[in-house]
Amino acid sequence: MPFIEIITDSKSQAQLNKVITKSMVNNCDILYIKDKNIENTKNIKLETLILNRSIENVDIRKKILENSKNIILNLDLNTGIEQNLKTNIISYGYNSKSDITVSSVEDDQILICIQHTITSIYNRKIEPQEIKVNIKSDINVYNIMIIIALTSLYAS
Repeated sequence: MPFIEIITDSKSQAQLNKVITKSMVNNCDILYIKDKNIENTKNIKLETLILNRSIENVDIRKKILENSKNIILNLDLNTGIEQNLKTNIISYGYNSKSDITVSSVEDDQILICIQHTITSIYNRKIEPQEIKVNIKSDINVYNIMIIIALTSLYAS
């Protein structure tokens, strides 16, 4: 059974729980990993890893990243990602090199920019584009970018 592992804080977890559905992610099981459980996941094969905060232990981080087929990575964090991973990586954040970034923010909407072509697990190409998102007060911009990355990765 494929797993999506999300390493984030509890506030982000609560926001993502409200939005992400199993049908959105090819019926993968979604796991939220806490600090005390990170070491236990180093030997699990993951369909997708979402890294929304850094993992301090280099050996555990390396093992988790190597066991992940797809990685969705917040480039604004010092995640210490290894450069030679043989995996599909989608980056997001305000960093100008991110695959998914914010192009403008207004009071009630933001424009999210997909800057590079993303290939879904079904081999569908998601071309660079801007996506207008109406902002809800209970979800932050990083979580919106995570959702766009997931929907792009699992687009059929």
